[in-house]
Amino acid sequence: MKQSVLLLFLLTAYLFPQIPSRYHSNADLAAALKQLASRYSSVVTVESIAKTLNGNDLWSVRIGKSGAGERKALLIVGGIEGNQPVGTEHALRTIEWLARSYGTADSITSLLDKTTVYVIPRANPDAADAMFASPVSERETNNAPFDDDRDAAVDEDGPEDLNKDGFISWMRIRDPRGEWIIHPDDARVMRKADASKGEKGEFRLYTEGIDNDKDEQWNEDPRGGTDLNRNFTYNYQFFARNSGIHQISEAESKALADFVFDHPSIGLVLTFSSNDNVTTPWKNEPPKGEGNTVTSVAKEDEELYTALAKRFTESYGLKDAPKPVKGEGAFSEWAYYHAGRWSLSVRPWWPGELPKAKETAAAKDSVRKPAESKKEEKDRTDDAAVKTLKWYDAIGTKDAALPWTKFKHPDFPEKEVEIGGLRPFVLSNPPAESLNAFAAPFIRYAVSVASQLPSLTIRNAAVKSLGDNVYRVTADVVNDGFLPTNSALGVKSRWVRNVRVMIDAGKSAAVSSGRTKQVLEPIKGSGGYVTVSWIVVGKGSVRINAESPVAGSADVNVDLK
Repeated sequence: MKQSVLLLFLLTAYLFPQIPSRYHSNADLAAALKQLASRYSSVVTVESIAKTLNGNDLWSVRIGKSGAGERKALLIVGGIEGNQPVGTEHALRTIEWLARSYGTADSITSLLDKTTVYVIPRANPDAADAMFASPVSERETNNAPFDDDRDAAVDEDGPEDLNKDGFISWMRIRDPRGEWIIHPDDARVMRKADASKGEKGEFRLYTEGIDNDKDEQWNEDPRGGTDLNRNFTYNYQFFARNSGIHQISEAESKALADFVFDHPSIGLVLTFSSNDNVTTPWKNEPPKGEGNTVTSVAKEDEELYTALAKRFTESYGLKDAPKPVKGEGAFSEWAYYHAGRWSLSVRPWWPGELPKAKETAAAKDSVRKPAESKKEEKDRTDDAAVKTLKWYDAIGTKDAALPWTKFKHPDFPEKEVEIGGLRPFVLSNPPAESLNAFAAPFIRYAVSVASQLPSLTIRNAAVKSLGDNVYRVTADVVNDGFLPTNSALGVKSRWVRNVRVMIDAGKSAAVSSGRTKQVLEPIKGSGGYVTVSWIVVGKGSVRINAESPVAGSADVNVDLK
């Protein structure tokens, strides 16, 4: 195990020589992006597209040769969920690898000559600040003040580091009125009692802190905010916790939406988030509710999403992904259902196959009962926290969970209170030293999906003389890319323009039949084509152009003879 991990780290150290295997604060991220823009100035451009309430920049990066804004494009978004900084790290390493490979790797050079890659590495910078603050705390919201408990006071009851260990963890209060019990498989983990199995709660469970406003609720109104991945228009949940005062209410979410609309060349969006439709592809389902609201992927698009997902699951060997979180105002779903783009989302990390566990003190601090059957064994490991801690135990990490330690709590003087549990960010992010290794398959997948965008060419251009300088001109407009030139939702939303074909007969000829400008229906991928034709009168040559913001352009000159 040690040798294989060491070899993997050595290989990834070669692949990512400029990106230290650590998590980047907002200041570190800005410095890294500016360094990449300086080092690879011919292909990398960095700009700030918004400022947050904390004063952080929302950075966008363009990767591609000069004139990149005119070509079809992929958008990669990381860090939209504040508790998954690993998504930012994948995005940063993707930028570095693409920039460094341009001009040295033929496949990447060819890709970036035809395709622009836009990257927004950290869509929620304010939430990321919590990872680098003292104490360390995990949050999903930005810094927008909000009255979570509707008591006319704002951000007045947040967590505190009571035991001064540098982390905001958990506190459990032994109380028969509570809903929580110690997990039977791992004493470091708490779970809700299952009344259907005769279980009775033994604890109340809160984040670490006191009742600041004396309303007998604990940490119910912390600092902030809005979860940006719950703030978009599709399936937005009005009045839901952390969803914002209204749709696109935040500077960050508005900047993201504007970026997509301001860049019509973006044909596909890849988001690192828990709204995963890569390991669990979207399925077409019967409409739910009344009216014409679209509630599932279009039947025409379903097969293509499945194929794109299959490239990831079969090529990179990442298995046993957690179930996806159903989006409620999620960016990745908005990008497809409302903005009309192809949209993929993949969870940026989850614990993989377990190597043989090491016998650590942390691993011993668990209660493990023998499974009565293989099915029971599987059911036990379905708990995300237990599974994650098993993975950390197996690689020898000793501090993934903080030991439950008694604490004299001023709000519960007569009760037994303990502070401990999972350390912030452990459940959704790998150890810092392994970031380069875990980034590799996600970078390869990003490159793979960029190469699947539609790609126009013109073939079989022909002229047939009809006599007296009258000619029939025909040509096939072909899509050599894998994806169609538009999705079914793209057609319905009308945000993504279909292929436009134009013919220029010049000064020596004229088009007497057929439109000089025409818009085609979506062209299927993998060699799908549409034949266009005109009647032209005159001499010389004509120029045919086919173009689409998301599929590129193609030209051909045809002599009239």
